Amino acid sequence: MQNQEVQNFLDACDELINCKFLVAEYKITKLLQSIACSSDICSLISECLQSYNRDREFARTYIQDGHGEFVCVMPTEEYKVVALVFCTLADIDNKKIDFTDFIKRFFGNSENPYQAFIETMIIPFKSLISEAFVAGYNEKENKEDEEEQIFENHETSEEVESFEQEDKFETSTKIAVQILSELEDLRESQLVADARNVATSIIKTANLRDECVLMALAASLRYMSKGLKSIKFLVRELCDVVFD
Repeated sequence: MQNQEVQNFLDACDELINCKFLVAEYKITKLLQSIACSSDICSLISECLQSYNRDREFARTYIQDGHGEFVCVMPTEEYKVVALVFCTLADIDNKKIDFTDFIKRFFGNSENPYQAFIETMIIPFKSLISEAFVAGYNEKENKEDEEEQIFENHETSEEVESFEQEDKFETSTKIAVQILSELEDLRESQLVADARNVATSIIKTANLRDECVLMALAASLRYMSKGLKSIKFLVRELCDVVFD
């Protein structure tokens, strides 16, 4: 069976692809929420962001051509496509980018600007993430079915975890993704790089359900946030969840 969180992401992509322009921003928010709810997708995106220079790549993508017209020239590297689209959607959701102006400015020369945006950015984004996960799940389908039959009558420690713990780890993952997005706007420094690595580690270790690890990582971010004002409130929110 395909990972349900990945399927939720694919469904959210389809909703954005097929919706009307007037409700697109709402669908973008829903798409980002589906990403935040999947530790696998968050981990993939955070890996793409590690080697991604947001300001430089935005300057290369959203440009004026030789005639002075604004155009969107997508990168050829797959990891840059994933990082670029995620950062753009996050900026739209956070109102750092005016969505209507963005569509008119960079896709306005197309017969259907919104459709051009979908075909240029959202469909490739969906395809790349789908290829990264769906094929792998399908290859393991038979093996997973056999394992389910073997263990269906046995409870494991993972199966009896409390909902409170699950909420704590899932919420921490969502906040870590927001922190990564904020860090992309900052000038690169050792402190920013260290904070990015810690936020990424929170996402990558979410499946461990290890409170000690989570508390240590949150404490590290709390210390770093003293020099990073833009993430201070997000880190405070994270700590409220982790140390509650």
